[in-house]
Amino acid sequence: MSDITASSQAAEAAVHRLYQAMNTGNTEIIDDVVTNVLAPTWQNAPLAPGSEPGAESFRDTIAFLRHVFPDFTITHEDIVVCGDRVAVRSVSSGTHSADLLGVAPTGRKVAYRAYDFHRIENGRIAESWHLEDFHGLLDQLNA
Repeated sequence: MSDITASSQAAEAAVHRLYQAMNTGNTEIIDDVVTNVLAPTWQNAPLAPGSEPGAESFRDTIAFLRHVFPDFTITHEDIVVCGDRVAVRSVSSGTHSADLLGVAPTGRKVAYRAYDFHRIENGRIAESWHLEDFHGLLDQLNA
């Protein structure tokens, strides 16, 4: 196996572990992601409401998502690895159970698209950039 192939596989594995933590909300997996998958100085843009830069903020992100959508899941449609970058096209879904973007809980099951890009450095996720279709999400909430 070439170094490039091994590096690409490691990058994809790191990103899969990140989403596994988001999908399950499992504290052991979240701890592993914070300790072993994300770089300590991880930059996440944009940050979840109330979050600070750094790997520890991942806990806040998961807590926020699980508060708003207790049954939150992400389904990957595409994962593309190119060098030190991993692109993910996905659909996030869950039941709207808490205030979100000024909209009171509706109890509606919603789904919205997301596009995420991650930069890997020394085998860990150093930066993540994401774009969610919040306009489509708000339409589903009749906001």
